[in-house]
Amino acid sequence: MSAASSQELQWLLTRKTSSYIVKQKGLPRFFTREPLNLKQIHSPKHSGNVCKKAVGIAPAANGKGVVVTTKKTKASPFSVKGSRASTTIKGTGNRRVSGAVANIVGKRGYRNDLAKLAVARASAILLAQRGSRKAPLPKKVRGTGANKVLIEKSDE
Repeated sequence: MSAASSQELQWLLTRKTSSYIVKQKGLPRFFTREPLNLKQIHSPKHSGNVCKKAVGIAPAANGKGVVVTTKKTKASPFSVKGSRASTTIKGTGNRRVSGAVANIVGKRGYRNDLAKLAVARASAILLAQRGSRKAPLPKKVRGTGANKVLIEKSDE
């Protein structure tokens, strides 16, 4: 779509024919797989293809951290490579990553309503990358009385 057309017109043209739409039986709404859609809901508010300022969060290629992709507003509508900027944030901690994502979305002039969604998505990605926790170690018994009970149980 060209930069001269409005967001409403772009939505009317692409809302039923987008290749990103995911339809599921029994659900009242459609979902989407757009890379710049934080909530993955097929609506003009969350659509990354239609909105001038859009943000996308994806896992990093190495599996540690997130990649924040922002849409450039002044880029040419005909160039694909120059229309997006990506920033990789290493997953050294949830608070550091959340703060960096909030700074990118909030302080650089992007939509403030996307800030909470971006932080939540980055946190969910980091939680998924962390993996499962180790099982807790069994408690050690202390005292002579507890040792006698353990010895009696093992003899039975």
